[in-house]
Amino acid sequence: MSGFVKLENQSSFRRMAAAMWHAPNDPTIYGASEYDMRACNALLEKLRAEGTKVTVTHLVAKGVAMVLARHPHLNARVRFWGKLERRKDVDIFVQVASEDGRDLSGHRIAQADKLPLAELAGGLRAAAEKIRKDADPNFKKSKNMLRSLPWWILRPFLWLASVLTNELNFDLSGSGMPPDPFGAAMITSLGMHGVDEAYAPMTPVARCLMIMLVPQVKDRVVVEDGHIVIRPILKLFATFDHRIIDGHSAAVICRELRSILDAPEQLV
Repeated sequence: MSGFVKLENQSSFRRMAAAMWHAPNDPTIYGASEYDMRACNALLEKLRAEGTKVTVTHLVAKGVAMVLARHPHLNARVRFWGKLERRKDVDIFVQVASEDGRDLSGHRIAQADKLPLAELAGGLRAAAEKIRKDADPNFKKSKNMLRSLPWWILRPFLWLASVLTNELNFDLSGSGMPPDPFGAAMITSLGMHGVDEAYAPMTPVARCLMIMLVPQVKDRVVVEDGHIVIRPILKLFATFDHRIIDGHSAAVICRELRSILDAPEQLV
């Protein structure tokens, strides 16, 4: 007798994920690094006092975009048959959950490296509010379409959508899938949920070179010059596509992101 029953009332994201991923065989590498957030906290307090709503996630998204802009050879994607090509712009995709947490969507920040921090934060905040209120037209179209498709057609459908958007650069914005819909890197914030450590899987249709998870900033005990002190620490967790990012490249991203977060005025 079977020990399984049909999973009822599946979310559109869960149905898409089940159809999208095959058995694990992608070359991924993982890494985590800690960042002293004293300077960032001071900047956030200053900006909020001035009426600018900015969060740690905004700082990280802007910082990652700046690092990739400095190293354009890393801002690449892998196409079919192993062909590599460089993106002209640094677009960052920030994930957003629906109001009830059942579905995942997000907002692609175009040319994130060039946007002023306040504009980046404001645009993301407005997009997130629409998604959470189910008022974003692209999110509604893609969600309703995925829910309506039978399970057996989801995998070939997603494969075809990936070919059209990633290989042929077709604009399927009417279906919620513009060309290169996820940009160079994805940022996911889990700090509000109290998550301390987590890594995200690479999304096959995304062609991102990196997915970064942002947990809470927490006071941690560290050693400085032989003395035990308490510092506000942000521990970032990244998943990289090893076809683009090797260990040295990952270390460069980590080092330069640290230099930005240590002197966050350059983000503004």
